[in-house]
Amino acid sequence: MSVAFELSRDPHFLAQYYEMRERCFRKELGIPHFDGSEDDRDRQGFILLALQGDRCLGGVRIATSLDMDGDIGELDLPPDGCCMWERLVIDPSVRDRTLQLRRDFCHRLIGASRRCGYQHALVLSSLRNARFYRQCHSAMGVDFRIHRQLTNCARGPFANIEHCLSVADLQDKAPVSMTAAVLPASLSSEEIGGRDIGAQVSHCSIPQNATMRDLPPPYPAYRITLST
Repeated sequence: MSVAFELSRDPHFLAQYYEMRERCFRKELGIPHFDGSEDDRDRQGFILLALQGDRCLGGVRIATSLDMDGDIGELDLPPDGCCMWERLVIDPSVRDRTLQLRRDFCHRLIGASRRCGYQHALVLSSLRNARFYRQCHSAMGVDFRIHRQLTNCARGPFANIEHCLSVADLQDKAPVSMTAAVLPASLSSEEIGGRDIGAQVSHCSIPQNATMRDLPPPYPAYRITLST
């Protein structure tokens, strides 16, 4: 299975991702009225998608601000250097039969978050999922700590669901090899590549050594492929 991982603003794929997270969260998390449609945190953040041809296999939001309850001051993290990984979902039809896809997704998520300029990523998940994430991070030499003492951090429809807070240390002490995660100094619509370049992909210039966060929101439509 050939899968591409992309930071994407392509409406065609985003629509599939939003529908998938709504369907899965309603069924698997028991939140019957969960609204998976696009919200402000989607528009202000970055969306990493796993794509196979014209199909979205999964996605996750790299949120640009922390949105959680509870006191995390004891973690001593720089607020401007932290993102949150949210709304992670992989299509159930491929999730259980390809462990490598989930590992690859974790790999690309680390690289994409680094490229967006973050040193730490916070994630709320079940303890079972947190342990799986820790295994994936450890295999890549990335520190991933589960803070079981910090509870009651989730908000809204997730508040009553079992969860724990984990933190990934994204600092380049053990760099993840991602060739295309380092973007060229200038990206044109042709270089980015969109399904409909004229209608969906805007010109976007990124100064040398800048991060994705140096682009002011709302971000232009783009598809940036991350590959090993």
